[in-house]
Amino acid sequence: MNNPIKAPENLHEFQALQPWRFTLALIRDYVVLAAALAAGAWTLAGSPWLWLSWPVLWLVIASRQHALLVLMHDATHSLAYRQTWANELAGEVFCGGPVFYSMQSYRRNHLAHHKYMNEVEDPDWVRKLKAPDERLWWDFPRKDSSILYWPRFWLRSVVYQVKAYFEIKDNGAAPKAKTGGVAKRVTQVRLASYVLLVVALTYFGLWVEFLLFWMAPALLVLTFMARIRSIAEHFALEHTSFFEGVRNVKYRHAFEHALWTPHNVGMHLVHHLYAGVPFYRLNALHETLMNDPDYKAQARTNDGIFLGRNPVAKDMAERGPSTPLWRDEVAAT
Repeated sequence: MNNPIKAPENLHEFQALQPWRFTLALIRDYVVLAAALAAGAWTLAGSPWLWLSWPVLWLVIASRQHALLVLMHDATHSLAYRQTWANELAGEVFCGGPVFYSMQSYRRNHLAHHKYMNEVEDPDWVRKLKAPDERLWWDFPRKDSSILYWPRFWLRSVVYQVKAYFEIKDNGAAPKAKTGGVAKRVTQVRLASYVLLVVALTYFGLWVEFLLFWMAPALLVLTFMARIRSIAEHFALEHTSFFEGVRNVKYRHAFEHALWTPHNVGMHLVHHLYAGVPFYRLNALHETLMNDPDYKAQARTNDGIFLGRNPVAKDMAERGPSTPLWRDEVAAT
């Protein structure tokens, strides 16, 4: 999809990489994860009352798993490091690997999403809207929602994410990444790391801890977080133009930022306009673009998902379900 506005004259400054900032973000996520995992293991050795802390620990762990996937997303656009091997290694092994995602597979689908945002050729969009029963669960909160809506929404999130994980594959609409043998080698490293993980968990007897404090948050919490963020990016919009197909979420509350918009991933409109800008410069680019009358008049920016003065949930309640123009066409394919 073509960029509808003129690029700022200093765009190259926003596109300049500072790899140390990516590295620092990655280290911080790992430190938080290590502390939360250690706390989880400690609860198993203490009083059963400590198990009451598990939901909090799951939130923390899932939020950092989410953050790792966001960093993988930056590496998908080659925004982690200048060296190809370092970028691929970081994204494939240290970001996507721990959450069992292949960046190489994700990249091919994601590049097609950028090229054909919210169109029939967009694999993400089609996967969400093609099946009528699935389509209904990408609009929230429904005006007729009952107390049972959210448990069903959560279950739908888990099922969808598991299915999507196995359905992601090469997409002919997206250009192939020109990484030569690097992609193959880093994939082999990622797979080898899983073998080492199995050996380590078995040798040290940590399978219970792994299932309780890594797999449970990933399956039961991360899937819910990912769905909420995905809805906030492209739904409750008119879909009549570029600016009516994607939004920014510039958080007001640190709690929501930690859960749903780590590493500025909520600045999704800015990212779709200039996918070559790393996550740590998206907010600054947004402020610069606000000097452009076209961007300022058309850009949709919410200040939260559930919290804030103008959250996405308010758009959902007031606008009702999104109605992409080609929805019936997709349903019929």
